[in-house]
Amino acid sequence: MNILRLEVPHWEQFDGLVHGFLGRFGSQGRPPDDPFRLSCDNGDDVQAVKRNWCELKLAIGLRDINIITAKQVHGNIVLKVARGDEKLAGIGDGLMTDAPNLCVGVMAADCVPLLFVEPARKIVAAVHAGWRGTAAGIAPRAIALMRETYRVDPAALHVAMGPSIGPCCYEVGPEVAAQIAANWSAELKYAWKPDGVKGRLDLRALNEAQLLGAGMLGSHIQKIGPCTACHIGDFFSYRKEGKSGHQLSFIGWRSQP
Repeated sequence: MNILRLEVPHWEQFDGLVHGFLGRFGSQGRPPDDPFRLSCDNGDDVQAVKRNWCELKLAIGLRDINIITAKQVHGNIVLKVARGDEKLAGIGDGLMTDAPNLCVGVMAADCVPLLFVEPARKIVAAVHAGWRGTAAGIAPRAIALMRETYRVDPAALHVAMGPSIGPCCYEVGPEVAAQIAANWSAELKYAWKPDGVKGRLDLRALNEAQLLGAGMLGSHIQKIGPCTACHIGDFFSYRKEGKSGHQLSFIGWRSQP
């Protein structure tokens, strides 16, 4: 299988951590116009999607570890995952866990995937942040819930934001900026640039400002990978392609022998 997997520099120091931001991938014998999908949201065959998951897990070395996802709805619900026997945790756009031998994951195709890790306590989270989820504050909500549930100090968290659409390609109307500014006007200053009757939105910069406001350290925030819309050879992009596949981003811990 040919697979693009981006990992976070320096996270290899966290023993037992497994993670990745995946791009497009396929396997030998699969036609180029038959995308390797991991979701049935576009009406794909359920059994084919199941086979794809099995093939993917083998390719990235997670044969014995479940990757738990959720039905994403562009909101700010973050689900707690306690065990790995259910592959779909429920309805939400974020998942967090302190359980070993499972990964939590989110799908994206222009939206920002965020992977969180607290290495001392071995707590992880995965978040999907489009503009609606960002306007609803899903990233700081995830931090607040990890603090409430696991007693995590925000300053101890590390986060990486994966490949997503950049301001070079993300033109949106002023109504979007207005919805975001209703709760995040100060943060929006770093992420919004008017451009004619519309404007350019930098989703990763906006999420970074929210993370800093929630108590994270700037040195613990990283941005990984390029603009998805500029690199559709490597990544899916809903803005450029319309009905498209999705990138998987995942994170979890292996139990140490």
